[in-house]
Amino acid sequence: MNGDITDSDGRATLTNDELFSVFTHSSRRTVLFHLRQHQAATLEELVDVLAVTSVEEWDAEDRTRMRTELYHRHLPLLEERGLLTHDRAAEVVESADPPGEVGEWLDLAVRQQLRSERTHDPDDRSDGSDQLAVLLVDDEPGLPETIGGYIERENDDITVTIATSTLEAVSTLEEESFDCIVSDYQMPALSGLDFLKAVRERDSAVPFIVFTAKGSERVASEAIATGVTDYVKKAPDPDQFDVLVDRIRAATTRN
Repeated sequence: MNGDITDSDGRATLTNDELFSVFTHSSRRTVLFHLRQHQAATLEELVDVLAVTSVEEWDAEDRTRMRTELYHRHLPLLEERGLLTHDRAAEVVESADPPGEVGEWLDLAVRQQLRSERTHDPDDRSDGSDQLAVLLVDDEPGLPETIGGYIERENDDITVTIATSTLEAVSTLEEESFDCIVSDYQMPALSGLDFLKAVRERDSAVPFIVFTAKGSERVASEAIATGVTDYVKKAPDPDQFDVLVDRIRAATTRN
């Protein structure tokens, strides 16, 4: 991406160097990614998120250290860059609704981080025959990274590749094969069910799960008629992500 990042009026808000300085630190990426999903969080909630996503277990000293780093280092920098606001009295941090291109950079950085962690994880079992490769297709900003990251953290035998559009998914399928495809229903250019039809023309057997907030009977009947393997109601809740994992396992076992 060349040039500076601009706002809706075309005014430069962040230079590429400033953006790079923000995204080179994993803690800042995690904070921005969490706020992109939830809009606001307390300082303690951000510490909790960083502790959960860390590859190592934290003790009380680690939490205190990170709280200090957030308060005095990371949050002031992100606030200076116009990416969030920090109410120090209430200890509440809110997203500042940055330009869309910043969100695109953030999603890309998080996807690359997840792939890098998976590649370098000594406990990863991707070389085993029991490893499940899942393609997750969803255009909602930040959500597929949240779902994919959670699934991989909680399930050592599942790897998740993310596509943020059906067109990207089609391109990905030309280069890789998957044990299961999970797709949102309503997306621009090509809907999830139209994508399913395209997949079925190439592979009639690969499990295909529709994962969507569009939970009507009409959608379900359309999905079944098109040849979907399963249908799961989407919700921003780890419990529902666990339901999705159960359906993935059931679908690949049947297959």
